[in-house]
Amino acid sequence: MNRRRFLRSLGTGAAALAASRLVGAAPAAKGRPNILFLFGDDQTFEAVRALGNDEVLTPNLDRLVQSGTTFTHAYNQGSWTGAVCVASRTMLNTGLFLWHASRVQKNLDKAFRERGRLWGQLLDAAGYDTYFTGKWHIQADAEKTFQYVRHVRPGMPKQTPEGYDRPHEGQADPWKPWDESRGGYWEGGKHWSEVLGDDAVDFLGQAAQRDAPFFMYLAFNAPHDPRQSPQAYVNKYPLDKIAVPENFLPEY
Repeated sequence: MNRRRFLRSLGTGAAALAASRLVGAAPAAKGRPNILFLFGDDQTFEAVRALGNDEVLTPNLDRLVQSGTTFTHAYNQGSWTGAVCVASRTMLNTGLFLWHASRVQKNLDKAFRERGRLWGQLLDAAGYDTYFTGKWHIQADAEKTFQYVRHVRPGMPKQTPEGYDRPHEGQADPWKPWDESRGGYWEGGKHWSEVLGDDAVDFLGQAAQRDAPFFMYLAFNAPHDPRQSPQAYVNKYPLDKIAVPENFLPEY
């Protein structure tokens, strides 16, 4: 595993912790499956052991792979900016191709949400209970898109500047992913991935009491930087045990 792959996988631990509490959801309504949509931000497809990377430990995500549906040949078309966050979410929630999505993204609330055309709204109209928590990052009102909403997170934490563009050459790197005093995903005292996992468990408890099928949109900010994780997950990947490819260069 090279450094880039390792860094991308760091946040997987917290997401996997949350996933461990989600396996075994309420049974689906007859004829219509429940939909549990897990969205990890910037998580590479290589950061799931069940998909072929035996250096990563993701037992709960592996269980979901083995019992659910995995898209192994789906690719993001790109973006109209340097990042794909907004573009991918706009395409996902509207069903539009990249350049069609770019034309409506700044007017998405009026063009789609007010007309009931976003993904969650279409499933609502089809008889689903809809739940949302996590990173939204499109220009539409999440509170008015889903029936049940817990946390609507921004694109990324901005109160932790020391978590970005690091390390600097020739300088000590004091960054520790588990340092709660840094804020970021630790803002509020609990890692955001764990908070969202708790939200999802609560949603599942509600869904179990109802007859309708459910659609849960669970969008983790991690492992997008600032890369933060409980220390127990970082300790699973000692630096001296990480394999690097033959063409690895220090500049990576």
